[in-house]
Amino acid sequence: MIRFDITRQKALVQSTAMSKTQKAIKQQITQGIKSSPFRETQILDIKINDHPVERFLTKLFDIDEEIVNADLKAELTRAYTNNGQLLAEKYQFRDTFPANQLTELKEGKNLLNKKDSFISRLVEEINKVIGE
Repeated sequence: MIRFDITRQKALVQSTAMSKTQKAIKQQITQGIKSSPFRETQILDIKINDHPVERFLTKLFDIDEEIVNADLKAELTRAYTNNGQLLAEKYQFRDTFPANQLTELKEGKNLLNKKDSFISRLVEEINKVIGE
């Protein structure tokens, strides 16, 4: 299980201590988000069930990791003030993708530009929500 949170504001991106894979995901998501509306805080909670036992078995038996699918659940919360009231909107995203994309991230590959990757689809959804 991979889990982490990203908090974004106009001049700040904050997160907790991360593994190499989590750092790569954070960096690519932050690069892909096009804008941050003024006076808005965004909290992105990401949970990835990467099925570590199945991935270990595929490596043990020298089988390609593409047969194992990882599950992504992301929740984006947009908090802002309107006429002195604090408002928040939540959006949820779910995706299934081949687990070998996590290995590619760990190796340093940029999946943001790869159209079929989970990061590309997640960033596209985030940009669509922020653009509303």
